[in-house]
Amino acid sequence: MPLSRHANTYLFDESDNEYGTIKDRRNKVIIEEAQRLHVDKLVLITSGNSGYSLAKMARGTGIKIVCVVSRRLDESIKDLLKEVAYHVIEINLDQKILRPEELITIARETDEEVIWDVTNGYEDAYVSLIKEIAKEVKPDYIVCPVGSGGIFIGLIEGARHYLPNTKIIGMGTHEAYQSYADKLSTPWTPYTRAIENAVKEGHIVYRLSENEIKNVHQKYKNYGNFEPSSAIVFGVFDMYAFKPSESVVLINSGRLAV
Repeated sequence: MPLSRHANTYLFDESDNEYGTIKDRRNKVIIEEAQRLHVDKLVLITSGNSGYSLAKMARGTGIKIVCVVSRRLDESIKDLLKEVAYHVIEINLDQKILRPEELITIARETDEEVIWDVTNGYEDAYVSLIKEIAKEVKPDYIVCPVGSGGIFIGLIEGARHYLPNTKIIGMGTHEAYQSYADKLSTPWTPYTRAIENAVKEGHIVYRLSENEIKNVHQKYKNYGNFEPSSAIVFGVFDMYAFKPSESVVLINSGRLAV
Protein backbone atom coordinates (compact mmCIF):
# COMPACT_ATOMS: atom_id res chain seq x y z
CA MET A 1 0.00 0.00 0.00
CA PRO A 2 1.23 3.52 -0.66
CA LEU A 3 0.37 4.59 2.88
CA SER A 4 2.65 3.88 5.82
CA ARG A 5 1.55 4.88 9.30
CA HIS A 6 3.32 6.23 12.38
CA ALA A 7 0.90 7.28 15.13
CA ASN A 8 -1.60 9.64 13.45
CA THR A 9 0.80 10.59 10.66
CA TYR A 10 0.68 8.80 7.33
CA LEU A 11 3.05 8.92 4.38
CA PHE A 12 1.80 8.67 0.80
CA ASP A 13 4.86 7.81 -1.26
CA GLU A 14 4.84 9.05 -4.86
CA SER A 15 8.51 8.15 -5.31
CA ASP A 16 7.31 4.65 -6.21
CA ASN A 17 5.77 5.94 -9.46
CA GLU A 18 7.34 4.77 -12.72
CA TYR A 19 9.69 7.75 -13.02
CA GLY A 20 9.80 8.59 -9.33
CA THR A 21 7.65 11.71 -9.18
CA ILE A 22 4.10 12.84 -8.51
CA LYS A 23 4.33 14.57 -11.89
CA ASP A 24 4.02 11.12 -13.52
CA ARG A 25 0.26 11.37 -12.92
CA ARG A 26 -0.01 14.65 -14.80
CA ASN A 27 2.39 13.67 -17.55
CA LYS A 28 0.47 10.48 -18.30
CA VAL A 29 -2.65 12.57 -18.94
CA ILE A 30 -0.70 15.06 -21.07
CA ILE A 31 0.79 12.37 -23.32
CA GLU A 32 -2.56 10.62 -23.76
CA GLU A 33 -4.26 13.90 -24.70
CA ALA A 34 -1.43 14.95 -27.00
CA GLN A 35 -1.61 11.62 -28.81
CA ARG A 36 -5.38 11.89 -29.16
CA LEU A 37 -5.11 15.33 -30.76
CA HIS A 38 -1.98 14.55 -32.82
CA VAL A 39 0.28 17.14 -31.19
CA ASP A 40 3.79 17.32 -32.62
CA LYS A 41 5.70 18.87 -29.76
CA LEU A 42 5.39 19.66 -26.05
CA VAL A 43 7.44 22.38 -24.37
CA LEU A 44 7.81 23.09 -20.66
CA ILE A 45 9.96 24.90 -18.15
CA THR A 46 11.45 22.28 -15.85
CA SER A 47 14.01 21.93 -13.10
CA GLY A 48 14.44 18.25 -13.90
CA ASN A 49 11.90 15.73 -12.68
CA SER A 50 8.87 16.83 -14.68
CA GLY A 51 10.80 17.16 -17.93
CA TYR A 52 12.50 13.82 -17.43
CA SER A 53 9.22 12.08 -16.67
CA LEU A 54 7.45 13.66 -19.65
CA ALA A 55 10.28 12.82 -22.06
CA LYS A 56 10.41 9.21 -20.88
CA MET A 57 6.64 8.84 -21.27
CA ALA A 58 6.81 10.31 -24.77
CA ARG A 59 9.25 7.65 -25.96
CA GLY A 60 7.78 5.76 -28.91
CA THR A 61 4.90 8.21 -29.45
CA GLY A 62 6.59 10.49 -31.96
CA ILE A 63 5.90 13.51 -29.74
CA LYS A 64 8.94 15.74 -29.29
CA ILE A 65 9.67 17.10 -25.81
CA VAL A 66 11.47 20.44 -25.46
CA CYS A 67 12.74 21.25 -21.96
CA VAL A 68 13.45 24.89 -21.13
CA VAL A 69 15.80 25.12 -18.15
CA SER A 70 17.58 27.73 -16.11
CA ARG A 71 21.22 28.32 -16.98
CA ARG A 72 21.88 27.82 -13.28
CA LEU A 73 20.54 24.27 -13.33
CA ASP A 74 23.06 21.64 -12.32
CA GLU A 75 25.03 20.37 -15.31
CA SER A 76 24.36 16.73 -14.43
CA ILE A 77 20.60 17.39 -14.63
CA LYS A 78 20.97 19.15 -17.97
CA ASP A 79 22.99 16.22 -19.31
CA LEU A 80 20.36 13.71 -18.21
CA LEU A 81 17.57 15.73 -19.78
CA LYS A 82 19.54 15.91 -23.01
CA GLU A 83 19.64 12.11 -23.05
CA VAL A 84 15.84 11.77 -23.02
CA ALA A 85 14.39 15.01 -24.45
CA TYR A 86 14.29 16.16 -28.06
CA HIS A 87 15.86 19.48 -27.17
CA VAL A 88 17.06 21.24 -23.99
CA ILE A 89 17.15 25.04 -24.15
CA GLU A 90 19.00 27.04 -21.51
CA ILE A 91 17.70 30.51 -20.65
CA ASN A 92 18.40 33.04 -17.90
CA LEU A 93 15.11 32.50 -16.10
CA ASP A 94 16.16 34.83 -13.27
CA GLN A 95 15.63 37.86 -15.49
CA LYS A 96 12.71 36.86 -17.70
CA ILE A 97 9.29 35.37 -17.11
CA LEU A 98 8.36 33.34 -20.18
CA ARG A 99 4.70 33.30 -21.16
CA PRO A 100 3.15 30.32 -22.99
CA GLU A 101 3.27 32.01 -26.38
CA GLU A 102 6.97 32.77 -25.91
CA LEU A 103 7.76 29.18 -24.98
CA ILE A 104 5.94 27.92 -28.05
CA THR A 105 7.89 30.37 -30.24
CA ILE A 106 11.16 29.17 -28.70
CA ALA A 107 10.29 25.53 -29.38
CA ARG A 108 8.95 26.06 -32.91
CA GLU A 109 10.98 24.81 -35.89
CA THR A 110 8.32 24.93 -38.61
CA ASP A 111 5.08 26.84 -39.13
CA GLU A 112 3.14 23.59 -39.46
CA GLU A 113 3.99 22.20 -36.03
CA VAL A 114 1.27 21.80 -33.42
CA ILE A 115 2.93 22.74 -30.12
CA TRP A 116 1.57 22.87 -26.59
CA ASP A 117 3.11 24.58 -23.59
CA VAL A 118 2.57 22.15 -20.71
CA THR A 119 4.51 23.94 -17.99
CA ASN A 120 1.23 24.39 -16.09
CA GLY A 121 -2.27 23.00 -16.28
CA TYR A 122 -3.68 19.47 -16.00
CA GLU A 123 -3.99 19.84 -12.23
CA ASP A 124 -7.05 17.56 -12.31
CA ALA A 125 -4.62 14.68 -12.78
CA TYR A 126 -3.92 14.84 -9.04
CA VAL A 127 -7.54 14.13 -8.12
CA SER A 128 -6.74 10.42 -8.47
CA LEU A 129 -4.25 10.74 -5.63
CA ILE A 130 -6.98 11.96 -3.28
CA LYS A 131 -9.21 9.10 -4.37
CA GLU A 132 -6.47 6.62 -3.46
CA ILE A 133 -5.89 8.24 -0.07
CA ALA A 134 -9.62 8.20 0.69
CA LYS A 135 -9.66 4.41 0.27
CA GLU A 136 -7.17 4.07 3.13
CA VAL A 137 -7.87 6.90 5.57
CA LYS A 138 -10.01 10.01 6.04
CA PRO A 139 -7.36 12.48 7.24
CA ASP A 140 -7.97 15.86 8.79
CA TYR A 141 -5.06 17.32 6.81
CA ILE A 142 -3.03 16.47 3.73
CA VAL A 143 0.37 18.18 3.37
CA CYS A 144 2.01 18.66 -0.02
CA PRO A 145 4.83 20.74 -1.53
CA VAL A 146 3.87 23.96 -3.32
CA GLY A 147 5.80 25.20 -6.33
CA SER A 148 3.64 26.73 -9.03
CA GLY A 149 0.61 25.46 -7.10
CA GLY A 150 -0.83 22.97 -9.57
CA ILE A 151 -0.51 20.03 -7.18
CA PHE A 152 -2.00 22.04 -4.32
CA ILE A 153 -5.00 23.14 -6.41
CA GLY A 154 -5.49 19.65 -7.84
CA LEU A 155 -5.54 18.09 -4.38
CA ILE A 156 -8.09 20.65 -3.19
CA GLU A 157 -10.32 19.77 -6.14
CA GLY A 158 -9.98 16.09 -5.27
CA ALA A 159 -10.76 16.74 -1.63
CA ARG A 160 -14.00 18.48 -2.60
CA HIS A 161 -15.16 15.22 -4.19
CA TYR A 162 -13.70 12.53 -1.94
CA LEU A 163 -12.60 14.14 1.35
CA PRO A 164 -14.80 17.20 1.91
CA ASN A 165 -13.73 17.59 5.56
CA THR A 166 -10.00 17.48 4.79
CA LYS A 167 -7.84 20.60 4.64
CA ILE A 168 -4.83 20.80 2.32
CA ILE A 169 -1.63 22.37 3.63
CA GLY A 170 0.94 23.49 1.08
CA MET A 171 4.62 23.89 1.98
CA GLY A 172 6.66 26.20 -0.23
CA THR A 173 9.70 28.42 -0.29
CA HIS A 174 10.12 32.19 0.00
CA GLU A 175 12.80 32.10 -2.71
CA ALA A 176 11.24 32.47 -6.16
CA TYR A 177 14.33 31.82 -8.26
CA GLN A 178 17.02 29.58 -6.81
CA SER A 179 15.87 27.78 -3.69
CA TYR A 180 17.56 24.82 -2.02
CA ALA A 181 14.19 23.19 -2.70
CA ASP A 182 14.88 23.74 -6.38
CA LYS A 183 11.74 22.04 -7.76
CA LEU A 184 9.60 24.60 -5.91
CA SER A 185 11.21 27.82 -7.18
CA THR A 186 8.90 29.69 -9.52
CA PRO A 187 8.86 33.44 -10.28
CA TRP A 188 5.40 33.32 -11.86
CA THR A 189 2.37 31.05 -11.69
CA PRO A 190 -1.11 31.09 -13.22
CA TYR A 191 -2.46 29.71 -9.95
CA THR A 192 -1.90 32.85 -7.87
CA ARG A 193 -5.57 33.77 -7.60
CA ALA A 194 -6.64 30.16 -7.14
CA ILE A 195 -4.20 29.78 -4.23
CA GLU A 196 -5.45 33.00 -2.64
CA ASN A 197 -9.03 31.77 -2.92
CA ALA A 198 -8.11 28.36 -1.47
CA VAL A 199 -6.62 30.05 1.59
CA LYS A 200 -9.84 32.02 2.03
CA GLU A 201 -11.68 28.69 2.01
CA GLY A 202 -9.58 27.46 4.93
CA HIS A 203 -6.70 25.68 3.25
CA ILE A 204 -3.19 26.73 4.29
CA VAL A 205 0.10 27.68 2.63
CA TYR A 206 3.37 28.07 4.56
CA ARG A 207 6.57 29.36 2.99
CA LEU A 208 9.89 28.45 4.59
CA SER A 209 13.20 30.28 4.61
CA GLU A 210 16.24 28.66 3.04
CA ASN A 211 17.66 27.76 6.46
CA GLU A 212 14.38 26.17 7.50
CA ILE A 213 14.26 24.09 4.29
CA LYS A 214 17.86 22.92 4.73
CA ASN A 215 17.26 22.00 8.38
CA VAL A 216 14.13 20.03 7.53
CA HIS A 217 15.88 18.16 4.73
CA GLN A 218 18.85 17.33 6.92
CA LYS A 219 16.56 16.03 9.64
CA TYR A 220 14.26 13.91 7.46
CA LYS A 221 16.18 13.02 4.28
CA ASN A 222 16.95 9.53 5.59
CA TYR A 223 13.39 8.90 6.71
CA GLY A 224 12.55 7.90 3.14
CA ASN A 225 13.60 8.63 -0.43
CA PHE A 226 13.37 12.41 -0.08
CA GLU A 227 14.89 15.29 -1.97
CA PRO A 228 14.70 18.83 -0.48
CA SER A 229 11.58 19.70 -2.47
CA SER A 230 9.71 16.69 -1.11
CA ALA A 231 11.16 16.67 2.43
CA ILE A 232 9.77 20.19 2.87
CA VAL A 233 6.41 18.69 3.91
CA PHE A 234 7.93 17.71 7.28
CA GLY A 235 8.37 21.40 8.00
CA VAL A 236 4.65 21.55 8.76
CA PHE A 237 5.32 20.20 12.26
CA ASP A 238 7.21 23.39 13.11
CA MET A 239 4.47 25.58 11.65
CA TYR A 240 1.18 24.03 12.75
CA ALA A 241 0.12 22.57 16.10
CA PHE A 242 -1.90 19.46 15.27
CA LYS A 243 -4.17 18.05 17.94
CA PRO A 244 -3.34 14.53 19.17
CA SER A 245 -6.64 13.29 17.77
CA GLU A 246 -6.04 14.69 14.28
CA SER A 247 -4.67 12.57 11.44
CA VAL A 248 -2.24 13.93 8.86
CA VAL A 249 -1.10 12.59 5.48
CA LEU A 250 2.28 13.79 4.20
CA ILE A 251 2.88 13.42 0.49
CA ASN A 252 6.37 12.46 -0.66
CA SER A 253 6.17 14.08 -4.09
CA GLY A 254 9.18 12.18 -5.42
CA ARG A 255 12.70 10.92 -5.12
CA LEU A 256 15.86 12.61 -6.38
CA ALA A 257 15.46 11.14 -9.86
CA VAL A 258 17.43 13.82 -11.71
